[in-house]
Amino acid sequence: MAAIVLAGVSIGAAEAQTTSADPLNLSGALSLALENNPITGAARAEIRAAEADALQAGLWDNPTLGAEIEEFGSDRGGLGDADTTLSINQTIPLGGDRGRAREAANAWASAASAELALQRNRLLASTAQAYVAAQAASETLSLRMELLEIANNSADAIRSRVEAGRASPIERNRADMLVGLATIAANDAASAQSAANNQLVAIWSGGPVNGELAPPLQAFDLTAYSDAQPVNWISDNPELLQLRAITRARSQEIRRERAAAIPDLTVGAGVRRFGGTDETAFVATLEVPIPVLNRNQGGVAAAASRENAARLNEEVMRRSLIAQYASSAGRFARAQSTYTQLNENILPASENALGAAQGAYREGALDILNFLDIQRSYFDVRVDLITARAELARAAIELDVLAGAPQLNRLVETNSEEAVQ
Repeated sequence: MAAIVLAGVSIGAAEAQTTSADPLNLSGALSLALENNPITGAARAEIRAAEADALQAGLWDNPTLGAEIEEFGSDRGGLGDADTTLSINQTIPLGGDRGRAREAANAWASAASAELALQRNRLLASTAQAYVAAQAASETLSLRMELLEIANNSADAIRSRVEAGRASPIERNRADMLVGLATIAANDAASAQSAANNQLVAIWSGGPVNGELAPPLQAFDLTAYSDAQPVNWISDNPELLQLRAITRARSQEIRRERAAAIPDLTVGAGVRRFGGTDETAFVATLEVPIPVLNRNQGGVAAAASRENAARLNEEVMRRSLIAQYASSAGRFARAQSTYTQLNENILPASENALGAAQGAYREGALDILNFLDIQRSYFDVRVDLITARAELARAAIELDVLAGAPQLNRLVETNSEEAVQ
């Protein structure tokens, strides 16, 4: 009986994993997401559209071909006696409005590039968080299945003892209860693991994860998240950078509207044929609007108001990110403290308690059911450690994303280099 129970427990802190020859790690999951998720492709299409807008904004209007026929169908005669003028007219922009329009469009293209960085940042964040959840769920399922197997083996041994008359039927009932609790926990863990895996692979429309998921926490340099200054930490945040790009584009819009207030010059040149004498002459035209009523004052005022709104939105985001940093840094500190306590104090104490219970059970000083309770508590501590490690990884990801995801991007670059090699 003791051999059956004790063989199922490892006193070491190593935790069970699903074995696979080809494990998926965090950097691999991030690369799959970037390569196969359409959200970054949509952002790149917006960049190309903005660049095309910039090209179009800098182009002059096409010249126009004009034809004018005068004084025909009257007493002077038919079309042959009419005065005919053929001319080509070209509008020449003054005030640099085409250049300003191109600069404004280029600024919006930069804003579209900032949007791509933001979408990439969000995709990395959601993928990393989904990976952490899937890995923790897989590890928890392994532990729960291990405990269920031990509970079943122990219950079978207890039933044999009861049937042989060497134990009370009460022990069988308690053993069945422990098996039931272990079964519920294993079923819940299996359901959570399936849901977490499905959420992860849905990001890149992949198949089920059948292999091992490598622990993600070891991929992060946790020392980088300590004692940072909020203003410096968020300086490269993609949301803030995007709003700054929008503010710059709004500033360029003001210049464009001011340049548009300067009227354009239209010049023309042509040839006129006088039908009555069959003579020809050159003609030239010049047109300049008189900016008396419309000086584009409304357009300039609207652009200025939009720029002011953009600056205010940028400041709102800056303050929001500082508040998010405070919340995420607090979460990270709490998660790190919890994980440290579990890993360095609680888990060793639980291992010692299980070791003492094993010795007491061998000597007959502890019955099998109480020993199984202690064993189950040890497994619960290991599950708590998995949860704490996942929470610490999630908190680290939050902080990393606020800073523009430098560590997540490093993981993607590392995976790309390894793929090339």
